[in-house]
Amino acid sequence: MDRKKAGRPISSPGTNPGGRGNMSPIRLMATTGILGYGFTEEAFNAGIAMKPDLIACDAGSSDPGPHYLGSGTAFVSRAAVKRDLGLMVRAGVEHGIPVMIGSAGGSGSDPQVDWTLDILREICAEANITPKVRVIRTEQDKDLIKAKVRGGKIAPLGPIADLTEDTVDASQRIVAMMGPEAYQQALADGADVVIAGRGTDAALFAALPLMKGADPGLAWHLAKIIECGAQVVEPREGQDCVIGTIYDDHFTVEPGSPVRRATVTRVSAHTLYENPEPYRLKEPDGTLITDRCSFEQLDERTVKVSGSRYEPSDSYTVKLEGARPLGYRTVFIAGVRDPILIDIIDDFVETCRGRIQRDVAGLGIAAEDYTLSVHLYGKNAVMGALEPQIDETPHEIGLLLDVLGKTEDISRAVLAKSRYAFLHTDFPGRMCISGNLAIPFSPSDMHVGPVYEFSVWHVMECDDPMEPVRMEWLEL
Repeated sequence: MDRKKAGRPISSPGTNPGGRGNMSPIRLMATTGILGYGFTEEAFNAGIAMKPDLIACDAGSSDPGPHYLGSGTAFVSRAAVKRDLGLMVRAGVEHGIPVMIGSAGGSGSDPQVDWTLDILREICAEANITPKVRVIRTEQDKDLIKAKVRGGKIAPLGPIADLTEDTVDASQRIVAMMGPEAYQQALADGADVVIAGRGTDAALFAALPLMKGADPGLAWHLAKIIECGAQVVEPREGQDCVIGTIYDDHFTVEPGSPVRRATVTRVSAHTLYENPEPYRLKEPDGTLITDRCSFEQLDERTVKVSGSRYEPSDSYTVKLEGARPLGYRTVFIAGVRDPILIDIIDDFVETCRGRIQRDVAGLGIAAEDYTLSVHLYGKNAVMGALEPQIDETPHEIGLLLDVLGKTEDISRAVLAKSRYAFLHTDFPGRMCISGNLAIPFSPSDMHVGPVYEFSVWHVMECDDPMEPVRMEWLEL
């Protein structure tokens, strides 16, 4: 495939073949691991004083689960995002440094991008600034995805089922994790601020060095190291800014904060972080290979890395993430400290389950329309049957009842019956008629709302790197 035919920037060494020669150092500042997680102004200002070529922050992660993609909502607060983004944009405008945000809103869906843009508008209005803002969207049209399914261009990412058109239709929304090309196009267009949908974490930081002719292995490896912010520095007390600088044959990593330090241990460990293979990290147009890397502690706070390689692939692929509605959740939390009840808690749970099943059936609710999960924290709630200390008897237990219902009414009704059963079902040796549960909240039943599950976790082959993206200018 000829990726130059579209006439757009590409992730290749460009004017500096092989990444060697007299390239000027390229300096990038990653402000924090996720936009809204925060950073110190001391570290940020110190980073700005180093005159970086880019201020950037990835805002996304699939770690919090499918709810945020499905609902199109953020898992960080608006106030926190406004604080972080405000500092970045104001400094970027003042010093003429481009600012880029990837995977806006957490999952990079259109509603989450729009949410971030609303915050940006507010920041610009209050600061009386009008930067040129490029918007990149990566939420996918379902008809286009179904056409890719029919064309055999989508494959599972792992041991899961092939994607079907029915699954595409059932998904609330689907996003594509774009590579660096759209970021490069935005920068080439003269954008001061870029707010982008879902993309790979590293693509956000690799885009500019690749445009400037950096060695691809070094560019992708540095991007991998700094995209999580202060994960690679000590002491790690929350998040903070890190600075990465690429030279002809190596790159360096250092903290923005003068009281923190990057270490070989943390930088090398982060090279392995979240990789299915220790020394290979797949990106849309190739694979970062780190098996021959050298890590050196240059000084107390700076690490030097060399030997990174990048192996281009024969096709261009992007990961697809999608979520579909699963039902509605209601939960109940209580504490158990009665030693008599704790001693027979497993039998008591099964007794309650039987009562709940009968009571719920009496409401005309079918068994297949809900799921009741009982978690006993302090007694195998985390590891279940795999818990090695299964025979130890706790002195107190945290009881969590979790009902997933087909509808919100079903979820509420089943949870109410479950709560009543656990409160008022007798057990052998009981010394009171009720009151064996300590309930910390009123109302006791907490309605979580709609629940989603990941429905699309696949890889899509693209005819062009810009195929999965849409770009627009934001009018301020």
